[in-house]
Formats: sequence, structure tokens, C-alpha cells
Amino acid sequence: MIDPLQTLLIVLSLVIAALATVYVVLDRPTGTLLLGSLGMLEGGLLVQAVIGIGQLAQGDGEGVNGLVFVGYLLGTLVFVPAAAWWALGERSRAGTAALIVVGLVVPVLILRLQQIWTAPGV
Repeated sequence: MIDPLQTLLIVLSLVIAALATVYVVLDRPTGTLLLGSLGMLEGGLLVQAVIGIGQLAQGDGEGVNGLVFVGYLLGTLVFVPAAAWWALGERSRAGTAALIVVGLVVPVLILRLQQIWTAPGV
């Protein structure tokens, strides 16, 4: 895995959570700034998934549980569009709050990916 990319994704995700919190406090609906940030996050997660699956296929992750690893990679790709869909469908604070949740869940998933990659056989 590529540590700088993962660090960037974690920071971006936490910035999204903080920005969404400001939107919730100000009672503003999800806007283009948040949606654009989510798009950047999803693009980065897609790059991470492609690189991670490629590294696994090349045998770089010897002893890594491939099924669990790929499951986490693909799982991270699902959360961001689901939260964006929710935020656009529910134009109240609750919809924007879904972006806070995704902003906090994605870093946890990335950290779990790092654990799976660096602790083979566990």
C-alpha cells in the first residue's frame, strides 16, 4: 500500500467531516464544496483500490488475507456515494450529518486496511 496516499485520504476525509459539521451547525444543505470534496475522496479511494488489488495480485502482500483485504478496499468505495446520495435526498441537517459519519468512518477503514496489509495471517 502507499502510505502518503492513505494519509492524504485520511486528512481529506477528516476535513470533509469538519466541513460537514460546520454545515450542520449553520443548518445549510449539502452544497457543491462538500460534493466536490466527496468526489475527490472517492477518486482517491478508487486509486487506492486499484493499487491495492494490483499489489495483492503481484504477490506483494504475502500472507495477507486477500478476501478480507479486497472486501475492505471495495467497502470503502461504497460509503462515500451512499452518503452523498443520502445528503442529496435529505436536504435537512440529517442528510448533511451523513457526511460527518462518512468522514469519520473512512479513516477507520483505511487504518484497518493498513493493519490487514502489515499483519499477514492475523
